[in-house]
Amino acid sequence: MRQFASSGFRLWNLGVESKVLYSAFCLLILLGVASSALYYGDLVGAGTQGIRRYYAGQGDPAAPALDAPVAGPTIDVPEEGARQPIVVAVSYRKLLEVTHFHLFTMPVVLLIVGHLFLATGLGDRAKLAWISVGAASVALHLGTPWLVRYASPALAPLHALSGIALTLTMSVLTLAPVVSMWTGAKPRGRAQADHQGPVRNG
Repeated sequence: MRQFASSGFRLWNLGVESKVLYSAFCLLILLGVASSALYYGDLVGAGTQGIRRYYAGQGDPAAPALDAPVAGPTIDVPEEGARQPIVVAVSYRKLLEVTHFHLFTMPVVLLIVGHLFLATGLGDRAKLAWISVGAASVALHLGTPWLVRYASPALAPLHALSGIALTLTMSVLTLAPVVSMWTGAKPRGRAQADHQGPVRNG
């Protein structure tokens, strides 16, 4: 932690053991982001219709019937009508439970990878932009399920877009430190100064 407090600290100055530790952390976080995307896609289904169905309980009018007839011998039985899949909106308690859990995990992950990202050789404007977008995407992705559930199912695309933004920003925030610490990338100004060498008077 004292290394992070130093004003001149950069990731490429770390020892090999620290680089291995931080690299493992970043790559595992990246796997976590990927697994979350896969889990989310499997949970609510493809497209924004799955988001509307899961959070707001809005059914798909084009959904095929569960008892759709198939080719084969016909049997004369009374028709009971085609059954549609049961679609129920996520409950307030379930939504509160998921939000509560993620509010205590996602900010911590953002804080850690953000500190590593700040120690890369990127410029201050790039750091500010990526950190800001990362924080906004986390907040938006945690808030949009509530909007879809209680405001309007039409806001489902906003949840999908926030998920894409979250995946992109977290990928950058975790991969940039790994690249920086192992390649020894330096800020442009510092690299030019090192190349020119010390300035001599007279």
